[in-house]
Amino acid sequence: MPLNNLRMPALLSAAGMLFASASAATVVDQGAIALVALSNQSSIKWSVMNDPVMGGQSHSALKMTSSYGSFSGTCAIVPFLKAPGFCKIATDTGFFHPHTFPDASRFIAGSLYIEIRSTMSAYKGYKVAFSAKNITRPRPGMHHAGPSFKADFSALVPPSTMSGEDWSTVKIPFSSFSVDWSEFTGECDTKDPTGEQHFCCTTEHPEVCPKDYHLRQLTGFEIWAEGIEGQFAIDVRS
Repeated sequence: MPLNNLRMPALLSAAGMLFASASAATVVDQGAIALVALSNQSSIKWSVMNDPVMGGQSHSALKMTSSYGSFSGTCAIVPFLKAPGFCKIATDTGFFHPHTFPDASRFIAGSLYIEIRSTMSAYKGYKVAFSAKNITRPRPGMHHAGPSFKADFSALVPPSTMSGEDWSTVKIPFSSFSVDWSEFTGECDTKDPTGEQHFCCTTEHPEVCPKDYHLRQLTGFEIWAEGIEGQFAIDVRS
């Protein structure tokens, strides 16, 4: 069945902050699946983590309202790395009673969409990540967290909405995500000080790309401010 023939208005009207769709057109005509909400009305809880866990100086906060969450803070230089660190928010669904996310496997050729607004849209370190069952990294090694697929996104809004009061929908194709991102930069195209080269999702490196079976068994989502020094502020609507 073609993806753009799907109709799931009940899920879309649930106002998920992250949703999957085949194309921008199907978002408009409600052929999309809401994946997770960010508000104090949601059963899914979110937690904040900053780079002081690894000796950094970044700080952030998450404020929930009944319809959206506000994530703001400062991404600072990690002294021993001499490079910017990170701040992030992540779904916290519990170890014994994990949340079951919708099956988005039919949208593997489509995109992840995020509804946002930002008074600091020029900040260039925004990223989104998702975890799933059966994710493996392309190379063995020591890591600070489990594997996930990560991609950059921009919070820049069209000129007509520069007041910061209007919401925008950001599109991130699933083909933009890579499991092979650097813990030094958060990027998939950089080389670590250790000499390890990372790779983005391409036809030359399909092993780092998300597959439909990953989207079938999603286990969590994260929003990051990473790898770019400076203040950030972003609202994510549910």
